[in-house]
Amino acid sequence: MAHMIDTTSRTTASYASTQREWHGLGQLMPIGATVGEWQKQAGMDYKVQRSVIRYATERDLKDATAFRTVDDKHVLFRSDTGAPLGVVSDGYKVVQPADVLEFFREWADAGGVTIESAGVLFGGKRYFATSKLCEGVSLDGGRDKVALYALFSTSADGSLASEVRIVTVRTVCNNTLRLALGSASAAYRVTHRSVFQVDAAKDAIEAANEEFGAFMTTARTLANIKVDSARAEELTLKLVMKANEETARASASFNRIMGLFNGEGKGSNLSSAHDTAWGWLNAVTEYADHHIRTRSVENRTASALWGTGDTLKEKALELVTAN
Repeated sequence: MAHMIDTTSRTTASYASTQREWHGLGQLMPIGATVGEWQKQAGMDYKVQRSVIRYATERDLKDATAFRTVDDKHVLFRSDTGAPLGVVSDGYKVVQPADVLEFFREWADAGGVTIESAGVLFGGKRYFATSKLCEGVSLDGGRDKVALYALFSTSADGSLASEVRIVTVRTVCNNTLRLALGSASAAYRVTHRSVFQVDAAKDAIEAANEEFGAFMTTARTLANIKVDSARAEELTLKLVMKANEETARASASFNRIMGLFNGEGKGSNLSSAHDTAWGWLNAVTEYADHHIRTRSVENRTASALWGTGDTLKEKALELVTAN
């Protein structure tokens, strides 16, 4: 079927003034470039290749009989450097870096979306591209805006399925949150045991418009629910407590979230966020996206999008919309 995303609210400005890297990672994608140019810009100009695994059973490596193979396992590696990416089953279905960018090309050529950023994580074991599906929609009639994105991510080491996830981004602070309100984690997801179906993924993205409207209704409702410090502390304790209240109150996560809620967070003093449920939710998302302690920015981004940070944000959304 033909995939036609509504383009009435798209920007036609140059990418330099409208785009951003995804959490400081990846590279901005020049509008109108070819897939090959996008690949080079993003560091994705390599192919994932595969080879059987051989191992030596004797010390004499010159003896061909000293080598055996693992029949049901392959090693995936980069075509440009030969660096290993992961050991996977022989039936592992690879989605190439070029395929991630090619996925958005049809819409980009038609002016329907803007491919904003793309890049690799962990030496090429994971790679991604983001596309803005609509400009920021205001929830307060002013500066507090939320934009809709598609995030296509996959892996060459088995750590991620291939998925196109719909993500909301609060533009004032670049906080991210899954679109679905506590339901499916992705618009389209398939393990590497199956072939990625492009049309099914695009159908799922186009179905996100209605869900985005529901999300904005929820966001506006949260912006009108007053939350004082005592209530914010109660919510934060429920979010982070693992053992007892005393330990939770002394934790870095509790104190950082409360600090972001009480004025340290970006956009926390906007009328829609100051002492509101929306403000508390964004204190949590900012913490998970930008402040949670990890070994590196790569690890923080991976956590915020696919790991413990993502789980924390989903739990916060469930807590704040429970009543």
